[in-house]
Amino acid sequence: MYKDLTNIPIIDTHVHVFPQKLSDAVRHWFEGYAWKFKYQGSPEELLQAQFDNGVAGLVLLSYAHRPGIADHLNEYVASLIKRFPHTVGMATLHPEDKNHGDIIKRAHEELGLCGVKLHCHVQKMAPDDPVLFPTYEALIQFDGVLNIHAGREPAIDAYGLDVRAISGARRVEKILKRYPELKIIVPHLGFDESDRFYSLLDTHPTLYLDTTMMLADFFDAPVDREKLIQHADRILYGSDYPHIPYSMEKEVRGILEMDLGEEVMRKILYVNAAKVFPIKPR
Repeated sequence: MYKDLTNIPIIDTHVHVFPQKLSDAVRHWFEGYAWKFKYQGSPEELLQAQFDNGVAGLVLLSYAHRPGIADHLNEYVASLIKRFPHTVGMATLHPEDKNHGDIIKRAHEELGLCGVKLHCHVQKMAPDDPVLFPTYEALIQFDGVLNIHAGREPAIDAYGLDVRAISGARRVEKILKRYPELKIIVPHLGFDESDRFYSLLDTHPTLYLDTTMMLADFFDAPVDREKLIQHADRILYGSDYPHIPYSMEKEVRGILEMDLGEEVMRKILYVNAAKVFPIKPR
């Protein structure tokens, strides 16, 4: 359990939730083309397992793999944050949806969601595609957060396109320059361009990276300890739970084994998330 590993409270900023039928489909796809999930159960059971494991708070993410389902997914996420009080939820939409601003406005004002989750690989769009500009502008209006899988990896062939061509630090930098006030989180420490993303942290104060799957020795992608210390104010802990092939605790153990120091650890595991998100951890 987390509490057996560290006395620092943990907010997991990268937890996936989908309605049961879609959750089953996502699991089936991953286990056919990427990796097998360690954890079984309904979405609600899986969330409860995180709290039973000692987590202080969760940020719930969903993504729309096709147009027309965003409102349904956003309503589902909203239902979960009501059931689990130590959570916040992110809305989603699809690039081919109409009226992005209206979708986000309803998600925020009526459903209480605090940002938007986009996945460039799944949704087959580049982060700097102008079709997304209304989304970014709507987020800025209520100081919302954008979590966007805009890094080039993991590049899975089954996505059906060259995901590296539509992703990467260069494209994210364009958005940061166009919308310097937009809070952006890039998962997986932006690998395989982590150094370029770390450099962007130096020049763009609204950019954050999360640790999702990067400190569990799952990918062949070494993490620079000194960079984590240098950018400790802008790194968030995330697990990708339950879409992971190993235990929830493995990445926390990986962070502890890096010997980052108490202050840095507290920022990555808890403090930064509590500043970025309107969450009420237990």
